[in-house]
Amino acid sequence: MTFQSPQNKSSLSKASIFLYCAYISTCLEDRAWSFCVSLCMDLLGGMRVVSIEQLFEGVLQMVLSGYLGKHFDGLSRKRAIMTVVPLNNLSICAAAALIITCLSMDTTSPWYIVCLVVAMCMCAVNRLFLNSEKFITGRDWVMVLGNDGTLSSMNATLLTLDQFTNVIAPLVTGALVTWVGLRETVGIFGIASLLSMTSKSIFLRMIYISNPLLQVKKDKKEYIDPFANSRLKESVVYTYWRQVSFPAAFGMSLLFMTVMGFDGLAVGYGTSAGLPEFVVGAFRSYGSATAILGAFSYAFFEKQYSVATSGLLGLGVQQLFAILAVISVFLPGSPMNLDGYFGNFTVGTWWHDLVHSFNGNNATNLDPHVDWKHFSSDGVSLASIFVFLIAIASARYGLWCLDLAITHIMQVTIPERERNTVFGMHNALCQTFSVLKDVLVIILPLPATFAICIFISYGFVTAGHAFFLYYLVKTNSLSTIGRRLSQIEEKEEKEEFARL
Repeated sequence: MTFQSPQNKSSLSKASIFLYCAYISTCLEDRAWSFCVSLCMDLLGGMRVVSIEQLFEGVLQMVLSGYLGKHFDGLSRKRAIMTVVPLNNLSICAAAALIITCLSMDTTSPWYIVCLVVAMCMCAVNRLFLNSEKFITGRDWVMVLGNDGTLSSMNATLLTLDQFTNVIAPLVTGALVTWVGLRETVGIFGIASLLSMTSKSIFLRMIYISNPLLQVKKDKKEYIDPFANSRLKESVVYTYWRQVSFPAAFGMSLLFMTVMGFDGLAVGYGTSAGLPEFVVGAFRSYGSATAILGAFSYAFFEKQYSVATSGLLGLGVQQLFAILAVISVFLPGSPMNLDGYFGNFTVGTWWHDLVHSFNGNNATNLDPHVDWKHFSSDGVSLASIFVFLIAIASARYGLWCLDLAITHIMQVTIPERERNTVFGMHNALCQTFSVLKDVLVIILPLPATFAICIFISYGFVTAGHAFFLYYLVKTNSLSTIGRRLSQIEEKEEKEEFARL
């Protein structure tokens, strides 16, 4: 065992603070920009255009994320981060300029569709490199700056920062849209992206210079892999599949095939039910607050008990609120009308609506009349949408407990030389299921059919939970559930002594 000198401890603490500062800058631009894009797409074409934009993002990550991660594994950490930061922030500026153009021009102009499609492509490029930036700093750099005793706390801190920005970003975005207008808000975020790029570059450079361990990859320095050439030719899919953590990681990816998350679809569903933007933003902020609570709970239970206990706690909470979300579609005010939709359904009408998704005719009403006294919007009860939003927001407590547990399992079991490859492939797989979700909403875009999407989503969430339970059984981790960490360590010491 090696011990750090007080000087090294000080530099590690200083580097961790710089990492948190850089990470919160990334999260702020991510959360504020994504919420703003959701509002823009919903205004320009309703839930179908929201789902098409998310489809663009998902497809690009699905195709390139794994290979991009493998490419970054072959680069120094400095080269990798210097690549992703500018591409992330400059793509926001380009997308902002194009969205402002769309909001300013006549929707009948042929250039309108061109600008909107290119804007979606720029948003997809931004999402690809933004997630790459998060993975590099939050999955790789954190492993170098932390250790076995601090890794769970650092992971929880990064998630807390992410969710804290998700609390304030929708509120700030909603306030800006109300005060200065949507087009002006997009312009503000484009300029803010350049400032964020500068601040992140300064913090990341200070981390890199102050910590020599980041300047060398441990596996490459201390370990000569006799199969290095064959591993370079190895498929990223096979590299991902042969990991010990594969069942848990695959289960986590299944959770992305859901409309029960606070992405653009939930925003669109809420506004289509007649809720004002600030109310939807408040629900999103509440969801982030429960996620922060989940992060703190994970850190506590992981230190007191085990990763398996924390993950199982999250699984139970998420499952409970997922059932409540399913129940919400049967409550008063639910837009579910499957008989009416399929009774009048024709392929020709559906295809016509799909082709004309970009012409602005499907735009959502941004000025609903809400009667809080009778708890209704334009005469329709808000009971169903409120229960749904409360359920998916509260479920984030369990989701992030489970997410942190699986992330921790992956971090400690994946070799450093394959970390970006595996996490890149994991992101690609997650986005594959996210794309399936977007395709489902494109096929069934109306609030009347959204219940079908909720039912299917519940099935995938339950399947993801089953894969995590399979991992616990496979690795004999069930025996650690509910037992204090000191008891587990004592048992392991006795078993080691018996073997000797």
